[in-house]
Amino acid sequence: MKRRFVKKENILLVNITRLGDMLQATPTIAGLKMENPNCKITVLVEKQFEDVCHCIPNIDEIMSLDLAMTCRCLAREQDGIIEAYEYISDVVRDLRARNFDYCLNMSSSAYTALLLKLVDIKRSGGWTSDDEGFRVIQSDWARLFATSVFHQNRQYNSLNLVDVFRCSADVEQHPPKLLISVHDEDLAHADKLIAEAGFTNTGPLICLQAGASQGKRQWAPAHFIKLAKILVEKHNARVVLTGSNKERDILDPIKFGVNSPNVVSFAGKTNIPQLAAVLQRGAVLITGDTGPMHIGVAVGTPIVAMFLASAYAYETGPYSAGNLIVQPLISCGPCNPNKPCARPDCHDQIDPELIAELTVLRMKGDVIEIPPGLADPRRVVVYRSEFDQFGFLDLRPLNSPENDSCRYHRQAYRQVWLEELGGFVLPSPPVKVKRSLTIAREPLEGFEDVLTYAGQGKKLVEQLITLIKDPLSPPKKLGDITAQLSMIDREIEQKGFRYAGLGPLTRMFIFAKENLSGSEALDLASQMGGIYEDLDTRARKISKYYQDVE
Repeated sequence: MKRRFVKKENILLVNITRLGDMLQATPTIAGLKMENPNCKITVLVEKQFEDVCHCIPNIDEIMSLDLAMTCRCLAREQDGIIEAYEYISDVVRDLRARNFDYCLNMSSSAYTALLLKLVDIKRSGGWTSDDEGFRVIQSDWARLFATSVFHQNRQYNSLNLVDVFRCSADVEQHPPKLLISVHDEDLAHADKLIAEAGFTNTGPLICLQAGASQGKRQWAPAHFIKLAKILVEKHNARVVLTGSNKERDILDPIKFGVNSPNVVSFAGKTNIPQLAAVLQRGAVLITGDTGPMHIGVAVGTPIVAMFLASAYAYETGPYSAGNLIVQPLISCGPCNPNKPCARPDCHDQIDPELIAELTVLRMKGDVIEIPPGLADPRRVVVYRSEFDQFGFLDLRPLNSPENDSCRYHRQAYRQVWLEELGGFVLPSPPVKVKRSLTIAREPLEGFEDVLTYAGQGKKLVEQLITLIKDPLSPPKKLGDITAQLSMIDREIEQKGFRYAGLGPLTRMFIFAKENLSGSEALDLASQMGGIYEDLDTRARKISKYYQDVE
């Protein structure tokens, strides 16, 4: 893998986000330790997520930021503004005094970017700010993250965000799973809860996480009730409903709907380490894309996951091998995470009978294939998670999805990003056998236009460099070329909006142009030339790989 910085001694990792995001950072944290055994890793986290950091191995120090208090101070105005300013000033002074030599900002927020600009750590990955307060994306991998989560581009991404972030930190060695510490006292608490549950069945313990961060991501209660009845009545299972106190309104209707002593709720009965212990005791965890899903992965529990609404399996799927993921095939999915949905039709794409059968198959061992006809390829795709030869998580379809129109784009982009950003040497594709009935795949729309614009951009940059080198060059000529380049950039961006398959390519180009660094005209022009060259090279490769993938 391409690396900019190998040695790191005093590392700050900023991840002011959610439970699941902290757990998804654990392969990066572990990898930093594996490659820099004597380094010190400090994590800066929002105060309400500090507790989970105590369960994560390889963290040497935890610093918390009380954003809620800061917001309350700002809302008071007058003396509150002064109090907030003094608090943030103290945080900045504390961070600067620690003399970090490297920082990875895994939070894409503007305030963390500005904070790190004030701390002024020389080497960094992820987001920071320039002198005027605008966000700067430091690495190609971080730009790929910003590109991939841009809503229009999500369905063309096939790289798990765990891998994207660890590559932002130049981490190659890493554990092939998430990590969390589970202690004997937590296991004892879990065993006590299970023993006192009053189960009459003696079969496998199956954990079921019904809650999710958004209502539209929560599978319909009627489906959960039907699923639990199948597991209890047909497979002698003991079902544990996991969740927090806040999720009682979700779990209680399921428990009472099944009306069996073999379905119990542990809502509010566990903290995070104790929940990890309960999940570790489970034979399988059935879940959506949630924080508990990532905890289940970290403790090694097999996962059967449903990725509904805005959840996208390639993006945040369970980061370990052998998990089963069901993604509905629906024209509106994955939907925008920031918008509500009045009709979550994707819920009805997944049948409780399918989830029950996948659960039983997974309890029997690793699932390499599923019976024909089990999963309707017009409605869902069933994936198995596995790692490729470079250590990147991938998803392999176990049925043959019929409505997944983006699969060729995903594979082509995956090859380009691994080659261009990671420096990996990819094997040559197998020679295709020509058949009389083979129909050539349609060319990618808009790619020829992008190649034309990239060529024009390169020529204009060459002219610009010539003019910059000549001290007698008229300013008007310089201005004319700059205006032409701006027009080309707008056209490239518009092509990405018009032709969805171009979106990741053009967005990476735009981010690169926005993050030119330096003040010397000749150096900036040279950087621009390289960006147009990258656009040209990547467009040609994507077009070729798109035709090559099976």
